[in-house]
Amino acid sequence: MSIRNNKIFRVGAALLVSMCLFATAACAGGTGESSKSASSSTDLKVGLTASPANLDITQTSGAAIPQALMYNVYESLVKLNEDGKTIEPLLAKSWSVSADGLTYSFNLQPKVKFSNGDPFDAKTVKFNLERLKDWKANTPTNLSAIDHVDVVSATKANVVLSKPDSNVLFWLSGTLGAMLDPNALDSLATKAVGTGPFLMKGYTVGSKLSLQRNDSYWGKKPFLKTAELMYYTDTTSCSNALLSGDIDTIYNFTAYDQLDRFKSNKDFRVDVGNAQGILVLSMNSKKAPFDNESLRKAVLYAVDRKAIVNTVLNGYGNVLSAPTIPTDSWYEDLSSTYKYDPAKAKQLVADSKVSSPTVTFNVPSLGYAQSISQLVKTQLEAVGFKVNLVTQEFPAVWLDSTLTKKQYDMTAILHVEPRNVTNYGNPDYYWNYDNSSVGEAFAKAKASTDNGEFDSYMKQAIEQIQKDAPADWLYNPKLVVVTKQDVSGINKNDVGVSLDLTGVTRS
Repeated sequence: MSIRNNKIFRVGAALLVSMCLFATAACAGGTGESSKSASSSTDLKVGLTASPANLDITQTSGAAIPQALMYNVYESLVKLNEDGKTIEPLLAKSWSVSADGLTYSFNLQPKVKFSNGDPFDAKTVKFNLERLKDWKANTPTNLSAIDHVDVVSATKANVVLSKPDSNVLFWLSGTLGAMLDPNALDSLATKAVGTGPFLMKGYTVGSKLSLQRNDSYWGKKPFLKTAELMYYTDTTSCSNALLSGDIDTIYNFTAYDQLDRFKSNKDFRVDVGNAQGILVLSMNSKKAPFDNESLRKAVLYAVDRKAIVNTVLNGYGNVLSAPTIPTDSWYEDLSSTYKYDPAKAKQLVADSKVSSPTVTFNVPSLGYAQSISQLVKTQLEAVGFKVNLVTQEFPAVWLDSTLTKKQYDMTAILHVEPRNVTNYGNPDYYWNYDNSSVGEAFAKAKASTDNGEFDSYMKQAIEQIQKDAPADWLYNPKLVVVTKQDVSGINKNDVGVSLDLTGVTRS
């Protein structure tokens, strides 16, 4: 069902889990043989390389927190299907939209409780959605159209908008729609109390997040009794852990040079699917040198995006040149707009009248970012830039200095949150981009209830953003998941909300 259809939806929904553990000793060189040691005490261990700095989704940005907790511990009124477009019931078993598009009436699942025994009802919905204005992270303005929530009964809530917004259901299916226990807000950074099918049993920063099946869950119980998300500092250690049997799967496998070891091993399965991510090479257009449009465009011509995809991703990605990806309904292939052309880049540097433009390139301490930065530095210096690489610890330093304080000339990060492109309509976002026509196009798209009109306005905004060149959009990576053969049900596509393991089973 389309997220913009104004129909009544029915049916129930259930969720599952994800977890992680990081142990340095377990990472030292793998034997190349699979074992079942990871399953001896835990039903599933998932290897990841980006861990949450803390667990407070209301105050801390980044994809790692919702990846672990959304749909597993925290639930929302509705859920985003693996196709990235279809909205399904969750805590709301059905809903309807008024003819004017201003009132969303949600019929809630009855007798739902948080894991600590507190009730979930329409008052909880009102508390959470009217509290979004207090969030400091995860772009709460995406749901700014919500004016208030009327409590009709314990199991019915009317969400009233100040103006029509065709994206409301989409954003309610993600992090902003998480239903938090009003009595557990003081411990959000260290504990997670949700209505979901798993209980969060503990989290060691940068190491392990443990989940346990919630036997009092209101919906269908998951197959797994326990799960752990195990966080590794590098892709090689994570890969070795899977080969030696210390974990059962790697979600978002990026050690591409080691992939053949798993493809040729009958004990493993390699799945390749779609992901929402866009590698954004951002340029701060509010300060020199990138307040100069010629220099921004010089970057787009100087960077060989195809070479980066082949080198960094071993070809497992779509070459971009605009902030839109093939799974977007409004997608257009704009990759040829800024074709790799070093000669043109050199001319643009000359046209800028800036002698030897110097760039401080803030690079998060993530493997892919480090690899990209070296290639970009070489390519930019070949056309007349001077580039100083500055590695920043991720998430702590990069989130504070670059994302929050906007203290950067250039930076590179893989944005995995869905529809992140709309942040180009937010002049306060760290991209420091401000074009009123883009904001107007996004606003018209939000107000539209017609799919074709919606896509048309989105294309209009994206074409203007690309013309202004506040960034270079290098690629959209594929999702590569490597799993032991006895593990089934891990989603093959990443919709940018959660590592949703609801359907995971083991044989």
